[in-house]
Amino acid sequence: MKRLLIGCAAILAAGAAAGQVLECVDAKGKKEYAQTCPPGTVKETKLMKSSPGGTPGAAGSGAAAKSLAEREAGFRKRAMERQEADTKAEKEKAEAKIAERNCTDARAQLKQLQDGQRIARIDPNTGERSYLTDAERPAEIANARKAIASWCKQ
Repeated sequence: MKRLLIGCAAILAAGAAAGQVLECVDAKGKKEYAQTCPPGTVKETKLMKSSPGGTPGAAGSGAAAKSLAEREAGFRKRAMERQEADTKAEKEKAEAKIAERNCTDARAQLKQLQDGQRIARIDPNTGERSYLTDAERPAEIANARKAIASWCKQ
C-alpha cells in the first residue's frame, strides 16, 4: 500500500514538474532545449507550455476546448475541402490527357502535311471525297502549327 502511495505521489510530482520547454540558440548556432535559457542566448523559442493543472496539453489549457459539434463541423469542412481538391485534381488530369492526345494528333497531321502525303477530306454538303491540293497545303501547315502551339506545352 505504501509503495502505491509513493508511486502516485511520484506521478503527481512529475506532472507538476512539467513546465515550458524552450529552444535556446547561442551565438554559434548551437541549439539547446531547457526550461530556462542560459545567459548569452541569441534566440529563444517556446516549444511547449504547461497548462494550469501542470500537465501539458490538458483539455482546459489556454484557450477553451472546442465542443464536439465544433470539432465535427471542422472535420466535415476539411473532408469537403479534400474532396473538392481531389475532384479538381482528377479534372486537371483528364484535361491534361486530352491536351496530350490533341498535341499528338496535331503533330501527326503536321508530319503528314510536310511529308507530302495525299490527304482526303469529306465535303459535309455533298458527302464527296476531295483531296488537298498543293495550293492549299501551306495554309493547312500553318493551321497545324497553330494547333501544336495551342495544345503542346513545351
